[in-house]
Amino acid sequence: MSDGRKRLSGSEYGKRSKEKNRKEQEVIKRSKKINSFFISKSIDNTINKTNTSDQIIVDSDSSFVENIKIIDNGLNNKPPETENIKSIDDSLNNKPSEIENIKIIDDSENILPSNNNNTSTLSKTTFCVPKDPIDWIINNTTCDYIVMHGFNQNKNLNFLNSKRQYNDANRYLTISLFERKLLNGEKCLRTWLVYSEKKGCVFCGPCLLFDRDNYSQFSKDGFNDWKNAESRVSQHENSTKHKSNLITLKERANTLGTINVSLTKQLDEHINYWENVLRRVVVTVRSLSSRGLPLRGHNEKFGSTQNGNYLMAMELISEFDPFLAEHIGKFGQRGSGHTNYLSSTIYEEIIQLMADKIRQKIIDEIKTVKYYSIIVDSSPDISHVDQLSFVIRYVQENGVPIERFLQFLPNTGHKAIELFDSVTKLLNSYEIEIENCRGQSYDNARNMSGIYSGLQARIKELNPLIEYVPCSAHSLNLVGSCAADSCDDTLTYFSLLQTVYNFFSSSTNRWEILKTQLKNNPESKTVKTLSNTRWSSRDDACKSLNSSWNEIRNALISITNNLTEKATTINETRSILNKLDSLETAFMTVLWSCLLDRLNKASKQLQSVNIDVSVIVDIYDSLIKYTKSLRNPIIFNEYENKAKLLSVVKEYKKSRKRVRKSFHDETRNQEQELEGSDKFRVKTYTVILDCLTNELEDRRAAYFLFNSRFSFLGKLTEYSVDEIMEFAKNLQNIYKEDLEEDFPNECIHLQAHLKNKDKMSILQLCKWLKEYGFYEMYPNIDIAIRIFVCTPAANCSTERSFSCLKRIKTYLRSQIKQERLNSMAILTIESSLLVSLPYEDIIKSFANKTARPEQLLLESSGLGTIKDLRLKIRSIR
Repeated sequence: MSDGRKRLSGSEYGKRSKEKNRKEQEVIKRSKKINSFFISKSIDNTINKTNTSDQIIVDSDSSFVENIKIIDNGLNNKPPETENIKSIDDSLNNKPSEIENIKIIDDSENILPSNNNNTSTLSKTTFCVPKDPIDWIINNTTCDYIVMHGFNQNKNLNFLNSKRQYNDANRYLTISLFERKLLNGEKCLRTWLVYSEKKGCVFCGPCLLFDRDNYSQFSKDGFNDWKNAESRVSQHENSTKHKSNLITLKERANTLGTINVSLTKQLDEHINYWENVLRRVVVTVRSLSSRGLPLRGHNEKFGSTQNGNYLMAMELISEFDPFLAEHIGKFGQRGSGHTNYLSSTIYEEIIQLMADKIRQKIIDEIKTVKYYSIIVDSSPDISHVDQLSFVIRYVQENGVPIERFLQFLPNTGHKAIELFDSVTKLLNSYEIEIENCRGQSYDNARNMSGIYSGLQARIKELNPLIEYVPCSAHSLNLVGSCAADSCDDTLTYFSLLQTVYNFFSSSTNRWEILKTQLKNNPESKTVKTLSNTRWSSRDDACKSLNSSWNEIRNALISITNNLTEKATTINETRSILNKLDSLETAFMTVLWSCLLDRLNKASKQLQSVNIDVSVIVDIYDSLIKYTKSLRNPIIFNEYENKAKLLSVVKEYKKSRKRVRKSFHDETRNQEQELEGSDKFRVKTYTVILDCLTNELEDRRAAYFLFNSRFSFLGKLTEYSVDEIMEFAKNLQNIYKEDLEEDFPNECIHLQAHLKNKDKMSILQLCKWLKEYGFYEMYPNIDIAIRIFVCTPAANCSTERSFSCLKRIKTYLRSQIKQERLNSMAILTIESSLLVSLPYEDIIKSFANKTARPEQLLLESSGLGTIKDLRLKIRSIR
């Protein structure tokens, strides 16, 4: 069946195919080659012709042009600073460089003279001045090119070809011939002398170009009389003919420079104009991206209320910046296809450039300091893509540890082998050697921490020196979680905390009643919700209940007495009130307020970047001693008295006694039944403290072994010489490839050095060595300390990166591409590096990388022809 389309005959298809091939061949013939990527056009009636065989080559630094207009992508308008260049003075026509054809090229391209053509036919030629003077083609083209660009003296080449045999010995050209020693001992360079490797002689550059009579050996066959070189060269440079040719060279250079000065000035003004525009663009993009703010809106129109943060910021700046206001007025509404450097395409490229620079700076720092550790964790984003955060920790040149974010890896998988492949591939892509890695830190998940097939075990197979340190903050959260599940009373208490929050927050009326009651006590706090991952939220919830106990209870009573409330609400309120009106709940509030306050303060300290493993051990030891001290009956009685002040009930609940069946040979005389305070202390209070103590001791063991290897470095003054020798040798045996055999002697020397100084931790010692330059005196100690300090104590930096991820990849930006997500993430997370990044470097990289198209309009008064050129902003300079 026909589909409704008109079918052509086979002959017609063949004709169309031949026509298509013919057009393609014509396009190919007209296409430029890479080695001659420029356009040249003859310009008649512009400059008087005197010699048809001579041409002058004009590049981007020396263009003999009559009328030149600089425009932006073919627009009729141009920047405010751009004006037409004045015509060349008629007197210049009599200069040695008579112009027939004018070609404008990029500095990186070469030109050969082309035949004269008075039509508008395009010619493609290339030009190159050979390095060897024997190959120079002496004409006005070569002369003008060398005048503007100079020539290579070839004095860094091998002079073996300059061998000349004399009766006494063989002699060669020496580098000293390119210098002239004056009478007062000063040296002056002979910049006119050039060596020919092919002929093994030296020539005089100016005489070779302008000496038409070839009066001297330096301009004809070359000079190679090395035995009398100094006297002959001195005789030549003092000759009248040489000085005349040198003056001709200088005058010709001044003539070309005079012609080019107006063009250069106009081009510089044009460059400065766009640099000023880009400077404002870069600063705006840098400020917005450092805060993780979105840049684009629903449209890209100036004056619109939905044009996004970027254009809004540009409009705000233009209110106080006349330059930007004028630029926006002229170029802001031109639309796509016209250059204004204000579009989303431009700032997206700038974002990528800044991200690449910051990432490269981090990688360079890692390679410089050598030792580093890796921190890895994953979390799903708003679009349900699992993002693996990769952070590297190392010690800076000033001795301060730092943790730097590199990027997110999407959908790497949760199996250990998948995570292992992702981590190793990322390190290889940045050329970061795994042999210099000395530590790794993850959470306590089995796929990460498994000692046989986990990620840490697989990485250790590559490098056994990569010590695994579990996240200390995450471990402390697990300690609190385990203690919260240790007994029924604790589970009931935390369930009550969440119930109280849910009850008041689910109704605006009940929340308003609570706020009214809280106003009566300035020290009271609103109820808080719980979190399974952040135990600081449990601390806030306990503190709010402890400080607002009476206000919460009064709010519940007012709701119960309100006859307009629903029966279900009143019933729920009475249930909560009955649970609050118990001595056990009041005691748990007092107890957990104290415990969680200590755990929260310790957790915040462990989340800091400026700590090491020794601090973890000290904090865990202090918590163990603290929980053990709470078993004292005096402290229990103090908590009980505080609980009685809160609760309206002063007695513990009494439960029914369970009577155990006794056998015929048993008696019940020795049975004791605990009641009241003793029962609560034994079955609840002590159980919580023992659980906390045991969990803290178990978690501490994961850090103790690694810390024990290095701990003596922070206590050198407390040990004897024999003990220090033993500790140092043990550490040196573990890190044989890092520490030299002189390491024990350095430790003994440092012990004597620190005798009269205050006690310093290992981290303080690391800063002290860098600050006063003692790392040169104790290089092995500096290495050992850097290995220890670079080992991460927690992976909280990855958790912070997930907070940044939530700010960048939101519901409205859920389709953001992974490359842009990584760029925005590193700009936001490493905002300190972004702020210190000079915007001049960004503009320079932006111009060099993307080869911005600028158009130069060449107008001839006789023909009125136009030729478009593509030049980079910076290549002109």
